Amino acid sequence: MTRSIRELRDASNKELIQEHDEIATHTVAGVDYYLNELARRQSASQQATMIRLTYAIAAMTLVVTIATIVNLVVFIAG
Repeated sequence: MTRSIRELRDASNKELIQEHDEIATHTVAGVDYYLNELARRQSASQQATMIRLTYAIAAMTLVVTIATIVNLVVFIAG
């Protein structure tokens, strides 16, 4: 049986995983099954890298802002 889109969206992750595991015992996986999983893992890895880089850029921006303010104070006081 195939679920409707609404049923899929309303189902919890736990329900979908359980349903998948039950169906998977009666199914033969093709090459796309493995390629899709590798692509999903690569995407997750890239997302984690982008998040780390975003934090690094935010930290560098904060450092440059502080340095600019200090430079401005030194210039005005001098």
